[in-house]
Amino acid sequence: MGTKRWMKIAIERFNNTMTIDNPYPALFSPFELAGQTLKNRIVHASISPRFGAEHGMNPAYYQYFVNRARGGAAMVVTDPVGISPLQSGERLITWNASMQGDLERIAHGVREQGSILLGQIQDTGRGRHVPGRSYTAMGASALPDDLSYTMPRAMGVKEIQNFIEMAALSCLRMQACGFGGVEISAAHGHLFHQFLSERSNVRDDEYGGDLAGRSRLLVEMCLAIRAACGPGFILGAKIPGDDGIPRSIGLPQCHAIAKHLSQSVKLDYLTLAMGTHHRTLEMHLPDDSAPRLTWMKAIASLREFAPGVALMGLGRITDPAEAQAVLVSQQVDLIGLGRALIVDPNWPNKAKKGLARDIRYCVSCNTCWKTINSNRSIGCDNNPRLTNLNEIDDADVLTTKPKHIAVVGAGPAGLEAASTLAARGHRVTVFGNSSEVGGKARLLANLPLCESLSSVYDYLYLKCTKHDVQFILGRQVNAQEVMAHDPDEVILATGATMTWPVDLPKSLQEEGFLLDLRESIKNLLRSKGPQKGCAVIFDMDQSEGTYNAAEYLKDRFERVVILSPRETIAEQVVLVMRQRILRRFHERGIEIKTLVEPVWSDKFESESILQYRSVFAGPLKDIHDVSFFAYATPMQPNQELFSAFEAYQIPVHLIGDGKIARDLLSATAEGYAIGIKL
Repeated sequence: MGTKRWMKIAIERFNNTMTIDNPYPALFSPFELAGQTLKNRIVHASISPRFGAEHGMNPAYYQYFVNRARGGAAMVVTDPVGISPLQSGERLITWNASMQGDLERIAHGVREQGSILLGQIQDTGRGRHVPGRSYTAMGASALPDDLSYTMPRAMGVKEIQNFIEMAALSCLRMQACGFGGVEISAAHGHLFHQFLSERSNVRDDEYGGDLAGRSRLLVEMCLAIRAACGPGFILGAKIPGDDGIPRSIGLPQCHAIAKHLSQSVKLDYLTLAMGTHHRTLEMHLPDDSAPRLTWMKAIASLREFAPGVALMGLGRITDPAEAQAVLVSQQVDLIGLGRALIVDPNWPNKAKKGLARDIRYCVSCNTCWKTINSNRSIGCDNNPRLTNLNEIDDADVLTTKPKHIAVVGAGPAGLEAASTLAARGHRVTVFGNSSEVGGKARLLANLPLCESLSSVYDYLYLKCTKHDVQFILGRQVNAQEVMAHDPDEVILATGATMTWPVDLPKSLQEEGFLLDLRESIKNLLRSKGPQKGCAVIFDMDQSEGTYNAAEYLKDRFERVVILSPRETIAEQVVLVMRQRILRRFHERGIEIKTLVEPVWSDKFESESILQYRSVFAGPLKDIHDVSFFAYATPMQPNQELFSAFEAYQIPVHLIGDGKIARDLLSATAEGYAIGIKL
């Protein structure tokens, strides 16, 4: 059955079961695992918030997981816990009693909210997706990691058996501390996945060879945990679905693993993940280029090979209606939400009350993945309250001194500030150049693979209207016009403008002959239909918006070329997104020319020929039939208004790109911070 037809049937079934009092009855029906009752079908899928745990559990770590339980998830899976002294000290340690008090506290905190806490068991093995190599990695075989080229040492048989024993003892400790079970992560290219794949496992002992041998580590670990903790301890597993590379695991091998594992061990639930530590790492975090419910059909196919085992759906589930539909269609039994609960931990509670429109939705931007893989704590473009005590209900402390605050700029930074201030009891007036809110985020949302971004400003605008924020849109205001509204303080969220490329003649800027990429795309969006010729972007920006614009240009023009003076493109883009960009450019025939720069000549105006050459000099080369040329460069903050307010002796605050051009994460974070401060 085709995906569209399957979803149509599922949604029809969902509509037939929906009532006003209980809009998602299947989603909020109880479910039993290992004799424990889940109050609904929602599971917080494992996320690594990276708050650190070297000297005990970080308070933010505790708050992160308890908030997800308080928000209504029936079961919460932690990030990977430390089951061996060989693993990173940043993990919550379970292999000895050094953090036993912390384990008890977090388990109690989650259970107090009516949820069940599971610890995740995983080891990265040779896998590494940050710069550099690991020199202490262990693996199935002495074969290099496909991303970092880390060379692991092959684990000995005795070492494997000791590792299994420590895992079982760690689970026993977690059980004694109040954990309801564990999930074994054997996907994502980590250690257990490396044993399962014949590409990374070439052992000739009992832990290699055929499927039974390559699965032995996983099977023996599950059996040891079951023997130690008994049948009342939840045991789940995440297995590889499709690695997307030769001589590794595809869906037929995934089915074989599921069948062998479920026949060998009493599993309580099963799920899968896509991609591996290779150029297919992007597959494990589907973005706007992937369909909704990305992995659902593959996960549902496990039913035939693991009968009697509950299946957990994963992979770009963002909306309660989607979750209800797949449960009604009986494709899966549980709904795993990762990024969706990072953005809004109160997603379950809001859905249960029929308040889906009040959910802060995940925009599939993968900023969360970028932050935790940049040696930083987890961050979210659409949730600047992450881990705050008031994160659940957005209930920031009411002000005791209400003011009238003017916000100039109606992009995400300005809207976040305005909505927070208004919710706290201030009177807020927002001024915006455009007739619609959203700023540059609205422009991006009109481009391919960015549509989800609209939910950021849609949510904030809705919150503003609920709290009676006044909007004055559609014109550029000066300081005098703002002051005519008699504000007590002013917030400038005025954005930024791309700078002129230093290597292009200044006369072209003065003549207005060339526009930056944002302005050019705005103009192009006003027209319709295909365009003739070649579109060229001179890329000095290296941000994701530039490459989404290139995809849009490919929809309109016969040929698209990106010129960059750097060694590669997308240097500022998170790895999984960079992989997607490079793959799609290859598939679509978008040309990339690096270490080059345009050389302006009369040929462009007279013959539609753009010339370029290597940054190291050399002969000129031509791009013919150029009908579109724009530049993407670092942005300069728009601060003209800031000095104009000095004459009024009123507090003025710069936020977002108006302070210094950065990313959406910084914009919403600074908007929220000023909203709490004033």
